[in-house]
Amino acid sequence: MEDNSNIREKLKSLLVQLKDWEKTNTNVPGVKIIKIPAKNEIPERLGIEINPVDDSGRLIKKTGHIVLTNEELFIKYAELFDHPKVLELMQEIELLRNEMQDQSQDKTSVIFEL
Repeated sequence: MEDNSNIREKLKSLLVQLKDWEKTNTNVPGVKIIKIPAKNEIPERLGIEINPVDDSGRLIKKTGHIVLTNEELFIKYAELFDHPKVLELMQEIELLRNEMQDQSQDKTSVIFEL
């Protein structure tokens, strides 16, 4: 495990080197560091972009979800994703979507006779 002070120094360096909204890869697939520009009273800062990868290592979505560095919020998101009812809900929505697509395809395959 790397010394946290060394990681902190690397992050400070990234904050200077990266341009606004520029991303850099990490050694964790699907996790990038992004520089978020200053806005009003809030100084520039770093965040994490999470975008899962498939089995071949390609990003699943074009853009990921940006998580600002708030450990408590991150833990709450992780708990939600891990909740069995959330998985059940996602599965049911996926089944409904597939059902709706099947119905839509059935309608387009019907030939209207004159």
